[in-house]
Amino acid sequence: MIVMDRENLWARGWSHVLSTTNDIAELQDFCVRVGAPASALHLGRWPHLDLKLLPRERALACPEVRVFERTSDMLRFVKGTPVHSRDA
Repeated sequence: MIVMDRENLWARGWSHVLSTTNDIAELQDFCVRVGAPASALHLGRWPHLDLKLLPRERALACPEVRVFERTSDMLRFVKGTPVHSRDA
């Protein structure tokens, strides 16, 4: 499942996008689908997309994306999913 925050409080106009299963292919596919550049994908312990402008607006409009008002709420939700609960 793809989840995102509506807007990063520390970087106005940007949103973080995560896969609840840390699925890099899912993030890459979503990146292409919303028209974001490949450089939007950041790998590491928490693979994610950083989106702004039109790709961000497209992502926010996707009905299958769960949008959280606050980044902390999104992270709490993701950390509670089985693949992440081992890492918390």
